[in-house]
Amino acid sequence: MRRTIKSLVKALGGAITAAACVAPLQAETLTVQGVYAANVDLPGDVEIIAVDRFAGLAGPDAQVAIMQALGSAAVEGLRHFRVVQGNPGFFGETVIFVGPSGANTQNENGADAVLSGTLRGESFDQRAGFRTRRECVARDKDGDCVRRKDIDVPCFERRVQLNPRLLLTSRDGRVLYANNQPLVDSVRFCRDDFFIPTTFEIGGTLIDRLAADIRFDLAPEVRVDDIRVMEARKGLKGTDRDLFGDAVRLTKSDAYAACLAFEDLETRNPGNVSVLFNNGLCAESQNDLVSASDFYRRALALDPDRDYPSQGLERIVSRERAAVQLAARAKVQAGRTVE
Repeated sequence: MRRTIKSLVKALGGAITAAACVAPLQAETLTVQGVYAANVDLPGDVEIIAVDRFAGLAGPDAQVAIMQALGSAAVEGLRHFRVVQGNPGFFGETVIFVGPSGANTQNENGADAVLSGTLRGESFDQRAGFRTRRECVARDKDGDCVRRKDIDVPCFERRVQLNPRLLLTSRDGRVLYANNQPLVDSVRFCRDDFFIPTTFEIGGTLIDRLAADIRFDLAPEVRVDDIRVMEARKGLKGTDRDLFGDAVRLTKSDAYAACLAFEDLETRNPGNVSVLFNNGLCAESQNDLVSASDFYRRALALDPDRDYPSQGLERIVSRERAAVQLAARAKVQAGRTVE
């Protein structure tokens, strides 16, 4: 049964007063937790990945970083990949490891796919202006400075580029994934800086970025986001305008009560974008993705340029895609279970 306006006003007022006394200040958000899709839809049977040695000076470091990133990828506490070094088991050795629920799983054909290729880097320094530094150029007999002069210190930009040429291929030679996207970073420094970054240090940052990119390309992720509610009260009048503001503030301390208020407001304001979006966000935070999609689509129909509901739909599409990816994996794992 929906609450009446009078009871909601009373409940919201009391809750907000209590929250102001005990709760620390924070943004008006609702927490959304879910599993989001990998950027690439790998076949469900790609569980064991062999990371080969990459050619190029950056190859050995990248191999280690990518193995660590893929090996640590986990969804709801379950490791998503078994990662092995080089090419062991790819040509027919049986690989057995502990899978979900502690069951032993096996792949009699060895690794399901191999990540291989080259990884080369380049770097150069170029002049990047000057920095003015004031120095003492004359001192008196007591050592006190009596004359200063502006000194121009030359500065430089150190630019490093990492050029991957990587392929993930299946046992039958199909290309499942390719990464040929250069990564670039640059740092400005001056000749008198205490710390001057080396090419190796900048390159190491790029290798870590590459490893993270590959991890999110190939494996779903569990993510917890605090999403801002819409606060604009345009189109709301009288008591509803006040109730909406109270509900927005209440998200700081009692998300459930705030969502009840947004739900009540929607019955009288079905054409208000802020009310529709906030109801959609409430549904999304409660994992009711069907209702959330409906609210977001209704909000977009009223204001197609609004990014809040479009971003909400993007999150839902990713979560639905992740469910398909995990279902394909679960089906294969069931067939690999060893008694």
